[in-house]
Amino acid sequence: MNKILIVLTIIIGLTNCQLVDVLNQDPMYELDLDGAITTPDMAELALNGVYYYLPSTGLEYTFTTLSGSFMSGAMLRGSFITSGNAIYFSERNLPVLSYGSFGSGEWERDYNIIKNVNYLLTAMEKISDSDFKEGRKEEMIGECHFLSALAYFRLLRQFGEYWDMESAYGVLIRDELPSVSNAEKARATVAQSYEEIYRHLDIALAQAPEYSTSTRASVQAAKALKAVVLFYKGEYSEAAKAADEAITAVNPLDESFLNVFANAETSKEVIFCRAFGADETSSMTYYSSQAFNSGLWGPTESYMNLIEGDPRKELVVTNKDILYKDNTYNVNVVSKMYPSGEAVPVIFLRTAELYLIKAEALARSNASIADAWAPIKDLRGRVGSSDLAEPATRDELMDEIFKEWWIEMAFENWHEWFAVQRFDRLLEMNQSLADQLEDEQAKGQSSVDNFMQKLEWRKIYNIPTTEISANPACEQNPGY
Repeated sequence: MNKILIVLTIIIGLTNCQLVDVLNQDPMYELDLDGAITTPDMAELALNGVYYYLPSTGLEYTFTTLSGSFMSGAMLRGSFITSGNAIYFSERNLPVLSYGSFGSGEWERDYNIIKNVNYLLTAMEKISDSDFKEGRKEEMIGECHFLSALAYFRLLRQFGEYWDMESAYGVLIRDELPSVSNAEKARATVAQSYEEIYRHLDIALAQAPEYSTSTRASVQAAKALKAVVLFYKGEYSEAAKAADEAITAVNPLDESFLNVFANAETSKEVIFCRAFGADETSSMTYYSSQAFNSGLWGPTESYMNLIEGDPRKELVVTNKDILYKDNTYNVNVVSKMYPSGEAVPVIFLRTAELYLIKAEALARSNASIADAWAPIKDLRGRVGSSDLAEPATRDELMDEIFKEWWIEMAFENWHEWFAVQRFDRLLEMNQSLADQLEDEQAKGQSSVDNFMQKLEWRKIYNIPTTEISANPACEQNPGY
């Protein structure tokens, strides 16, 4: 009976929704019942359901977009805020990097992508190729593998020691349909985790469809993701080449920096994103407004010092008066992510990131200053900046590349957090942590050593306790 009801649900969904955009679909039911997906139309609807699991909806929107901003020191609550969740989220957890299980939602979402991709690929094996429109089955397989690659990469970067190829702390590779026999599984090494990501990417590169919209996987998105993966793995020469190839293959920079965010779903610069359907708009607008427009949180002095004098300042930050407990306060808010009064989609890949990857990867692989500077000059030229003079030294070049990461990419999806780690500038940019270090220095060297060790451990999230409890073979990250 349950199977019949599910199939009826599929048919009703197909009739009512007519396979319209994924963002207007209801969340996907489980795909693990034999016979639930037996036609191409059912497979298409199931694929839409996989896209639904891309982070993030509801409160997860705040975690996905802003956790890295708080941790890096780019964002903080207003000093006049004295109560409520604004303090709990931004003060009690992130600046001290003791964020507990904040990543559990993203863990669950990404593994739901992987699980449902496995179900869908298994189901499509039983559907004849001739039942699909020419080439569509291969494209769907490519989309599935892109989504798995992205999910595994996000998991590795958030929960694994992605920077250390010798580390045992990689991801859980779930490449089988879930069962009692494989529920308990040990983590892969970091090297094995990258191999799994590349395996999925290779299939996506070979079979994913051409770019049609930023909300669907494409071969262009796969090329961009490959460059990103190589970059975070530390293979800088290869990353620079991949970024250059992706830049020529993907859509160009938008002529308008503001348009990237005001019209993220239609801006050609956005390669892949998680936008929100009509049924999600109200909720996402609320969370986006709370995060970026309420005045509860705003850019830090560290961020404002970096962006001062850049033309993007007026596009990223807005100064406004807000009323809080019968008093009026003048504050800066991050208008970049709330330009039109609605939530900006979670942007996973955009062309500007490839320019930054190319610049930094060239710089770190000893290319000439001129070659490494060219992508930064292009990004600044796009916004009419006058700060285009080539750096005289490599130290100056690296400083400008770091600055560009923060100005161009902050508040979107953790970019500034990973930048402070690569450039070793966390204590410089996060004033809360710098103040805590001073307190520890007053206590003695052992306190300082313990504090610095904690910062090292807190580069990544803890594995959620739900996973550890259900899967004893999964080892927890150090320091948790």
